[in-house]
Amino acid sequence: MQTKKNHKMMLTKKIILLVLSLIFGIYYTQVETITKKNIDNEIALSKKNSIDQNKTLALFLKINKDAKSIDYKEGIIASEKKLMMLYRSIGENEKSIEHSQELEKLAKELNDNESVSTAIIQRASILSSLGLFDENYKELQNAKYYVDKITDTNKKHYHMSLIYQGLAAGYYIPKKANQDTILSYFKKSLKEAKEITDNKDILQTEEKYDMISYLYMNMGMYYAMVYKPQRLDTAEEYLKNSLFTINNRKFTEIKADKIPILNCLGNFYSEQNKHIEAIEYARQVIKLEKEKKSPSERVAAYATLTNSYEGLKNKDSTIKYMSLYTDLSDSLSHINKLSSDKIIKKINSKQDKTHKDNELHIIIISCIIFFVLVVSGWLFWRRNQDKIHEKYKIALENLKSEAISKEIEPILVEPILIEPENKTPENVINIPEETTIYILNKLSKFEKSEKFLKKDMSLSSLSTSFNTNPRYLSEIIKQHKGKNFNNYLHELRIHYITNKLYETPVFREYKISYLAEASGFSSREVFAVIFKKETGVTPSYFISQLKKDAINEEVI
Repeated sequence: MQTKKNHKMMLTKKIILLVLSLIFGIYYTQVETITKKNIDNEIALSKKNSIDQNKTLALFLKINKDAKSIDYKEGIIASEKKLMMLYRSIGENEKSIEHSQELEKLAKELNDNESVSTAIIQRASILSSLGLFDENYKELQNAKYYVDKITDTNKKHYHMSLIYQGLAAGYYIPKKANQDTILSYFKKSLKEAKEITDNKDILQTEEKYDMISYLYMNMGMYYAMVYKPQRLDTAEEYLKNSLFTINNRKFTEIKADKIPILNCLGNFYSEQNKHIEAIEYARQVIKLEKEKKSPSERVAAYATLTNSYEGLKNKDSTIKYMSLYTDLSDSLSHINKLSSDKIIKKINSKQDKTHKDNELHIIIISCIIFFVLVVSGWLFWRRNQDKIHEKYKIALENLKSEAISKEIEPILVEPILIEPENKTPENVINIPEETTIYILNKLSKFEKSEKFLKKDMSLSSLSTSFNTNPRYLSEIIKQHKGKNFNNYLHELRIHYITNKLYETPVFREYKISYLAEASGFSSREVFAVIFKKETGVTPSYFISQLKKDAINEEVI
């Protein structure tokens, strides 16, 4: 009996050992599959296979984890680079910066100057996009130090091109540098990109023509928006070259991102009132963005669609895209503000850690800096508020002057004919003098009739009511009112509603949407944009100031 019992116990032990052996065998088999070769193969396959962004992100998070588990430094660097770029492309700036810092740290240990440069330049780009231009400039100057150490000529040209691009972008708005300085940086960047050798076996050549394409794009927008006087022909040529270059690039291993270029073309044509072309480019952006998921590019496309549909008098589409633009723009602004605040805190935290040995000195300096920032911030805010209030006062003075002039009996005079400058057949339509006087008198009556509040009012309908042709009417408005028909109509409508708000206090209690409706605008959003454009302040600010003025008058 005892022998049978012992036999059963021995058999049970053997089964347990067998099961444990199987479990550990499976475990060690899995561990052994994480090899340098397998990691390299996964990275290589990811370049050849086109997979969506979420799957790519999941793949490289796994690669990063696997590489760290076996301390495969080259695999860690490759995955950190990719994760840094992926998080940047989906707008997660904080995570992108974290991976850039990890990459920089490890690359310095390995004396990998190229990877250090890549990390710093990418971080600088993020800081610039968040409005941290001084930090962007410092990072790019730091990157130059490591780029100079790169021995591979193609890699050096590639990274120097990126640095010059970053410097040009940093100067666009905050520095207000001489326009030649910006152009100089773009040209230096283009020169560096063109110096890269055409060799399909190197990564830099794969990206060479994308870089050239983006530089053409930036130079096109520079000539359209920054350069004075505007060079629209040059701008259009650069933008078309940009799209042509990316569509006909010599090396196609890396998938090109055409969205920024399409957005720029859409914006350019919208500004030139070529709305059909603008809408076509913006629609292409929306279609491509569904796969790429880039909210900042989508909001730019919504802006183009809003402006162009408004230009085409397509009310429903204007309201639709204005709403989409407003919602997404507000959301992005909030996210970027939070991201910017977190990044600033991290930068300050890093600086505090570096100077830990002299903690008291740091606290004193930090307090002084904080005080200066608060005071300067308050002064900037105060100055900005003063500027806004000054615009409000100008608008109010105009309304007061008009109220006084209404009490004086008007003297009827014949309209004054203004001679247009550069009167040549190319830029002026030859309109008979009696026709001009006739149309000006009609416009004067139109301005007093409040017919401009009709939502379906257009150049065509107004010219029909005047018994004249649209070209004559458009040209006379341009010559004698100093603006195109749309802006002329906007001015009349905003003048009407500001006058109502000033003279009729009950209007100050109405919602903005009602005021928009009452003044002939298709939507609350469009009304708010035009109101600020015409008066320099928002409708809510204008109303709140009128209420404050009324209270102060009662107290006095």
